[in-house]
Amino acid sequence: MRSAHCILFFSLFFTLVSSCSLRLPVKETTLPYQLPIGTSIPDPSKDQKVTVWLLADTLHTSLAFPYDWLRENGYRSPEGLQFKKGSQRTVMMSWGNRKAYMNRRWLNPLEVVQALFMPSPSVTEIIPITWKIEEVCNKQRIYRAEISRAWGAHVAAFLNATAKHNEQGLPIVIGDSSWGQGYLLDCPHSYFFPRICNIWTGQCLEACGLKINISQAISAGGVIRQCESQGFQKIHDGVKK
Repeated sequence: MRSAHCILFFSLFFTLVSSCSLRLPVKETTLPYQLPIGTSIPDPSKDQKVTVWLLADTLHTSLAFPYDWLRENGYRSPEGLQFKKGSQRTVMMSWGNRKAYMNRRWLNPLEVVQALFMPSPSVTEIIPITWKIEEVCNKQRIYRAEISRAWGAHVAAFLNATAKHNEQGLPIVIGDSSWGQGYLLDCPHSYFFPRICNIWTGQCLEACGLKINISQAISAGGVIRQCESQGFQKIHDGVKK
């Protein structure tokens, strides 16, 4: 009986990994992106670049973007997002299980099982940063790349699709960010294994023009390896705790 349960579990696992359920069900993540008529896939050889950052710890990844670039390309930011005085305006974006983000603690064993194997509510976290990423997030491994500015509409479309919006078209805020002066945004997509935070990151990287094998983006290491093969360079190794 136990072996039968194991076979069933691994069969379900590989079915999930190999199926479309691994991906977020948003149109913006299917190339070519579903954008307004006239928006085309950019030619990276013909326009200026913009810096994006990939941040990672052992398990979790997030991305950071120039805020004004996102806004110029149609990103709908939450009301009240403020930037303190500093040398730049950047937002760090990440995704994950709602309970883990809102409780700001490690999940207990039962909650881990529920989060991984049962579809659960998720959040998008947005945090404004006005200083050097590697100094503000000095405990993270940080990678940086220059991408075509023309990918902005694609990135904004993906980010808009990972938040629920109110009648005014603004993201719905459901709490404060886990650190910094940001917010947790209500996300319309379910969180479960293997569709975890790194899958969100991987699909957002696709919106940046990278070729991402989503089935190899479940782990932080899998995301990093694919980014490094496409131009991302490590700029900070992370301060050991």
